[in-house]
Amino acid sequence: FGSSHFGFRRPLKKRVPRQAGAARGSAMRLGTTGKLSSVLLLVLLGSVLCNEGSSTEPSADDPSADDHSSIEAHKGGGVASHVVAPICGAFMVAVILINFFEKCGLSFIPESAVVIVVGMCLGFILLSSSSKHKIWEDEIFGELNATVLNLILLPLIIFESGWSLRTKDFASQFPYILIFAVIGSVISMLTVGSLICATSQYHGLENSRVAFIFAALIAATDPVATLSTYSSLKVEPLLNIMVFGESTINDAVAITLFNVLNDDSIMVGSDGNSPPTGELVLQMTLGVLKQFFGSAGLGLGLGIVYVLVLRFVHMRHSQALEILFIAMSCFLTFAIAEGVCHLSGIMAVLFCSIFMGIYARPHLSREGSMLTTFYIKQCATLADLGVFLLVGINVVNVDSKGLSFSLWVMLFCLVARAVSTFPLGLMANGIKTCHASIQQRRGEEKESHYLSGKHLFMMWHAGLRGAIALVLCLELGDWVDTVASPDTRAMLRNCTFFLIFVFLLVFGGTTEMMLRLLRIPLGKDMPHDYLYTTSILGCTDKVFTTMNERVFEPVLIGDERLDSMVDEAEKDLEVEAVLDHIMNSSGRSLKGYRHLMEPVPDEDETTESE
Repeated sequence: FGSSHFGFRRPLKKRVPRQAGAARGSAMRLGTTGKLSSVLLLVLLGSVLCNEGSSTEPSADDPSADDHSSIEAHKGGGVASHVVAPICGAFMVAVILINFFEKCGLSFIPESAVVIVVGMCLGFILLSSSSKHKIWEDEIFGELNATVLNLILLPLIIFESGWSLRTKDFASQFPYILIFAVIGSVISMLTVGSLICATSQYHGLENSRVAFIFAALIAATDPVATLSTYSSLKVEPLLNIMVFGESTINDAVAITLFNVLNDDSIMVGSDGNSPPTGELVLQMTLGVLKQFFGSAGLGLGLGIVYVLVLRFVHMRHSQALEILFIAMSCFLTFAIAEGVCHLSGIMAVLFCSIFMGIYARPHLSREGSMLTTFYIKQCATLADLGVFLLVGINVVNVDSKGLSFSLWVMLFCLVARAVSTFPLGLMANGIKTCHASIQQRRGEEKESHYLSGKHLFMMWHAGLRGAIALVLCLELGDWVDTVASPDTRAMLRNCTFFLIFVFLLVFGGTTEMMLRLLRIPLGKDMPHDYLYTTSILGCTDKVFTTMNERVFEPVLIGDERLDSMVDEAEKDLEVEAVLDHIMNSSGRSLKGYRHLMEPVPDEDETTESE
């Protein structure tokens, strides 16, 4: 707490020339990156060492192995040369290639595809290497993938999607996003699962529970490459928010369905057999409700706690502390949900980040808010690239059986995506028409923003898969190999890697081409609340507005911070715009960043020049 709250006077600060203050403030803000990156690196290396140490115990009949392994563990040379060096080298090569493609204007090649190809090259090298480290073995590396994805990469990716959400446009289309995210995910799961069971004679997967749990995890869309193209081309807001909103919410639905199907306490009775159909449906329904509302409630509750801490602790004087507090909150939320409450950490982080993106920003300085947004975006980008690097490394291990099953599943996903997108698009347009007719009778004239055939086709085209499907696949229980063939879990994992890779190359690489062929409006700078101000608002939005004005704003923000609400446009600012605003607010120019390198004049020299 600030010392003024306890009656103490703050010590007088020595006046610093403006240029020195700007440089020092910039150094403090940029130093935040080093602090948090060091924390994340320590966590990553700690998980690597723990996994390696738990799976490379020396045998009892080899006394010399103890001495050798202890020396090797002390030096850390094995991890440094066989794990850290290859991965960091692959990242640097990927960054160089991405920079080269950007300079050459090859925008049709997604960055994620470049990283996957680099990961494949690394995978081939490791596969053919005779001195491969034990950590690269299938079982150990699979556990490492799950650990790194769950504890480090995924919380950042999910938190960024909620923190940077354009809440007003999202709220204006929220009922229709729910139609595609909830009903569409269920339709997709049922379609893919039924098709897998119907074609079991061709690929060998006959167990219905395995088929439907795999259909549930593969229903989670993650169009990272598509949304990146949308952002760079400035695609019209309706298509952008529908694709983004669906991919954000359907993750929660897919995770809930997966957790229920993966839980033996629900799917297996006390006698070891499946319970009766009616009891099974009831248990699944209760499990879905518990996972969804429990995780969402926990995320919102922790979000309220974080916002109240920011309100009463007052961190506006230090952008570095603001960034650290916001960034660490996603890991704490994920850990409490998964480890303490046994709920979905992904869903808890998602709802927490959406809530904090609205109510935490007024308690941050404007520079701190923009820098926090930028820093979280860069961390999420790095985490996404890490996911795709792991996909590339693992895709080289796909065998013939996994390849055959992957081709079938890709066909089923395309069919399920069409079945869930086009009929639901007609349903959403029908609801909009009914809503518009009611509003016209009341004398309200606003746009309905119908989903055209072009919109629906691009939504079908945006059905890529990514980090969520990969993490859920790695969390499949041992029961999969028990109820099916012994290698079923490995086959499903290989299928997921291969599907992510192919969909990213095919659909992610053709996004810009399809947008131009369909003549969808591009390159227009639309207001960030365009859909909100021009759409017909329903009862859901009115309820949220009433709760916001009467409950959330008075309790979480207070009258003294209402004027500090951050504009929606600032959520999409790039680093140059952020730094330019910060330097201009200090009376400096950002051009070339050369002013940061200039020497600071002494006070005597400043007085003489004045």
